[in-house]
Amino acid sequence: MAAFLVEAAARRGSSVTVVDPEPRCPAALKGAEVIAKPMHDEQALTELASKSDVITVDLEAVNVEALAAIAAAGTPVIPDPTVLKQMTNKLTQKQVMLDQGIATSPFHPFDGSDLTRLGHLGWPVVNKAASGGYDGRGVAIIESEADAGKVLPVPGFIEAYVEHQMEIAVMVARDADRTTTWAPVEMVFNQAGNLLDQLVAPARISTDLGRQAEALARRAIEAFNGIGIFGVEMFLTNEEELLVNEISPRTHNSGHYTMDVCAPSQFEQQYRLLIGEPLLEPTMTGSAVMFNLLGATGYQGETVIEGLDDLVCLDSVHPYIYGKHQCFPLRKMGHVTVTGDSVDQALGLAETARSLINIRGAEAIERP
Repeated sequence: MAAFLVEAAARRGSSVTVVDPEPRCPAALKGAEVIAKPMHDEQALTELASKSDVITVDLEAVNVEALAAIAAAGTPVIPDPTVLKQMTNKLTQKQVMLDQGIATSPFHPFDGSDLTRLGHLGWPVVNKAASGGYDGRGVAIIESEADAGKVLPVPGFIEAYVEHQMEIAVMVARDADRTTTWAPVEMVFNQAGNLLDQLVAPARISTDLGRQAEALARRAIEAFNGIGIFGVEMFLTNEEELLVNEISPRTHNSGHYTMDVCAPSQFEQQYRLLIGEPLLEPTMTGSAVMFNLLGATGYQGETVIEGLDDLVCLDSVHPYIYGKHQCFPLRKMGHVTVTGDSVDQALGLAETARSLINIRGAEAIERP
């Protein structure tokens, strides 16, 4: 998220301006100047360009057309708007991967109108919105014809549900001269919200599979000719095949652990890329488990944090509270990274750490 780039830039004597409708957004709390307008607002983005040497993105839901105009007028945008246009539309992203020979799951376009196409790939299927989805939004699992009411009422696609033993992510940084990767991590998702709950770094896979995952992630980004930081999510199938699920053209939740056990972190590498310094080859200094702090179910309103004082007393536990003032169920409110000499050690400590902290809204949600 932008707040961590703000910190990385500040350590090097640079400042960051962000467009965010919330004046007290997390980036502002870290010292960023805030243009408090909607993120799609063309006037706000033009103002951002007037204050910036280079522009990057923190979410997929961006105004690609406005960014293209800014790039054409002379302010660099990283990733390039051409790449953003391909990647932020997940249907286009899948089509590019198919055209470029990047292994991915079978799919077909779907706009919710012809329900007879739902079963063409078997059951269950995954319905994804072409644009606007992130952190679990814009995704629906359709188990059978009886679930037709779950179909998303927006243009997108249907893809085959992939039976898999693990979901993996590889962070990639690429400039004009080289492509670098961090070690693959394994991801566990919150099923209720369909968003990342916990990751283990490095992934508990063989060395050979790890190399294959990094190579596939590099090829995927090179297929788009992408310059920037990218999170490449993939499935490891029960047959030990790797399939790219989707790509995010930004620093990513699955790379937050790099702040505590990697040099450089994804945000330090991003800063180097933005100012034109050569990329560094990432290294790991230990193992890590990261879990997201999600808003507790049953509550909404002003943010209440419980147990933080006990958490910070633990060695090798690194909490990051984002400073969002409003909390609602499953909202991403922060994360905790636990480090250790081994994955097993980090997992044990993470279980203890998770039991100590809770973030919720101040008001109980009344049930009808």
